Amino acid sequence: MNKTIMATDDTEAFIDANAAVLGLAIAPEWKANVAMFVDVARAMAARIEATGAATASEAAPVFTPRALTPHTSQ
Repeated sequence: MNKTIMATDDTEAFIDANAAVLGLAIAPEWKANVAMFVDVARAMAARIEATGAATASEAAPVFTPRALTPHTSQ
């Protein structure tokens, strides 16, 4: 995501720029609803960033599956 556009308060420009990058066509009558969800996502991101968890937490361990072994009944 382009943080320069994200940092501005111009939600319509953000929507237009990202729609262009993703090749999406957003009808004018949909923009108000899309803007509402962008604002919700921004608010959620701000709450998570405010916790400082992103900089303080370590990455989760990587799951590596083990080889399958045939089941034997006893």
